[in-house]
Amino acid sequence: MIPSHAETSPAGGSSPAAVSPEGAVDVAGVSFSVPPEWRRESPSSPMRAAQFAIPGAGNEKDGLFVVYFFGSGQGGGVAENIERWKGQFLDASGQPAAGNVSSDRRNGLAVTIVTAEGTYSSGLPMGPAAPEPNSELWGAIVEGPQGNVFFKATGPKATVERSKAGFETVLASLRNASTRM
Repeated sequence: MIPSHAETSPAGGSSPAAVSPEGAVDVAGVSFSVPPEWRRESPSSPMRAAQFAIPGAGNEKDGLFVVYFFGSGQGGGVAENIERWKGQFLDASGQPAAGNVSSDRRNGLAVTIVTAEGTYSSGLPMGPAAPEPNSELWGAIVEGPQGNVFFKATGPKATVERSKAGFETVLASLRNASTRM
């Protein structure tokens, strides 16, 4: 039986997420699993291949985990996305957040991990931004067989911090979908 968080829903983008019989989510040749407490949502934009709510505690706002795939060779390179993501966060002095970046290999896939915290300016590039103080980003760019797949979690700092084990679940489960066991 497929967990409720992994039910198929149309993404409307160039590469909607598919769900394997085992409950893994597949986007553009990259397979991964999410924690069962993360709630699958219909993507709020056709640019999103998959979307999950990360439950906040008590009255805390939920976080958001989004997976993007724009097509082979599309969506920009790793370095430019890292800078754009970090630039969406301002530190206490109003400057772009420094953030942290690391690279790793997970089950044969190259992965770049990005974290940042501060005031998050959400919204579309060149569009209106809704500043969200005391926020955090956990992102990963996976160099998949069909192109880069972008994983981005944002939300209240406390929610994102509490979800670190969930992010590790995603990273540990990364596989080339054609070689998934």
